[in-house]
Amino acid sequence: MRFLTSNDVAEILGVNISTLKRWTDNGTINCTKTAGGHRKFTMQHVRDYYKKNKNADKSFGLALERLEHKRIYESINKNDFLELATRLADASIESDDLSVSNIIDGAYMKGLPVENIFDKIVDPAANAIENSLRQGYLSHLETFISRKLITRHVETLTQNKPNGSFNGKSALCVNFEDNLPDLGVVMSEVVLRHSGYNVYNTGSHADLGNLKTILEKKSVDLVLFYLCDMQCCMATIKTNIEKTKSQINEINNLSRDCKIPVIYGGNGINFLLDDTTNLETTFLKYSDLKKIIS
Repeated sequence: MRFLTSNDVAEILGVNISTLKRWTDNGTINCTKTAGGHRKFTMQHVRDYYKKNKNADKSFGLALERLEHKRIYESINKNDFLELATRLADASIESDDLSVSNIIDGAYMKGLPVENIFDKIVDPAANAIENSLRQGYLSHLETFISRKLITRHVETLTQNKPNGSFNGKSALCVNFEDNLPDLGVVMSEVVLRHSGYNVYNTGSHADLGNLKTILEKKSVDLVLFYLCDMQCCMATIKTNIEKTKSQINEINNLSRDCKIPVIYGGNGINFLLDDTTNLETTFLKYSDLKKIIS
């Protein structure tokens, strides 16, 4: 649970600290006290105050929004990536579109390389969301909505490097057929674009049967396959591992025939690292992908 300090709540309510202390003592607003006697507030405490005090200043939403965005930019300036990842996860779960945008766009505008934004902020946020799913705090539908919101804002980073402003090379990004989440493959696309590649992204449920035709039509120089390890990713579930391994062997054979390098990414590849599967070039972090293609 995220707590607000006395200073935070005083700023939201437009009162000084001594007034807030008096209000907590007489029950005007409730709070939680730590073992050391410090007052901590939740969003619900503030909302309850406004419900009980109909004549109070109704600028609560604006004040809270200003405070939240102020904290985001402070965290960006301090390179507090853990805090930013936590805020990104929370904001996406709450469908707070503006805060998600401020975190991703703010980090980019500060000059952070996209691969660092993904490794230090977005991936940890996605892992936190996945952990909430595994622990039963979120439903599958809630996690889909949350990740989709993050994905949508990550995709905006491709607008800074549109197809056509490239190094003369093209790349194809593909999810495995049963690999539902798009976030990982979209982040891979962004790293490729910011490295000068013209990128085609198939998204989820790509039919690998048409892969050779696409490679020839689009004059592709590099293929990237992404495989995550999230609960909703069917390609890594035990019953589908053999199918995925078979697909990888087909891809490798096609790569040799077409003389096009293939990169495999995502934590799902950890399920496939054995003697029967040949994964020559892999990455888990987007900074590693950046090194591979540089």
